[in-house]
Amino acid sequence: MKLENQRKAWLSILAGAASLQTAAATERIFTYSYEPETMPQGAMEFEQWVTLRTQRTKAVGQQNFNRWELREEFEYGVTDNYTVSLYLNSAAESFRDSAAGTDHSSFHFDGISLENRLLVLNPAEHKVGLGLYFEPRFAGDEAEVEQKIIVGHRHGNWK
Repeated sequence: MKLENQRKAWLSILAGAASLQTAAATERIFTYSYEPETMPQGAMEFEQWVTLRTQRTKAVGQQNFNRWELREEFEYGVTDNYTVSLYLNSAAESFRDSAAGTDHSSFHFDGISLENRLLVLNPAEHKVGLGLYFEPRFAGDEAEVEQKIIVGHRHGNWK
């Protein structure tokens, strides 16, 4: 029961801290998709990302499963056509092993990511916008690369 009380205390502290922060709008219009545009040269932004993964049950052997994925992002406009972002990735996971009757909890640093976005064609100046995306991630003995071709179109005030 002590672990449950600690979890509630930490969630209360997290909720309280989140409520003290000032909300600010950014240029990002679409949450889960990218636009070809980049930040202007010299512009900076700091963002924190929090993702909760939950809902596993006894059926998979992990009762009361919670995984918090935390990312801190510092984004900088190197030029008007090139933006770079540094991410610090970490995760906290807890669950009850229903077979063994034990509680598991862990927090670990999950590496860094370096996102690079290059604006090739600006959709405000061309019929179709084009951006290139390249993001390597390093986490100890793991490495991965994510790349994308981003296409965007404007029609009047519509994106």
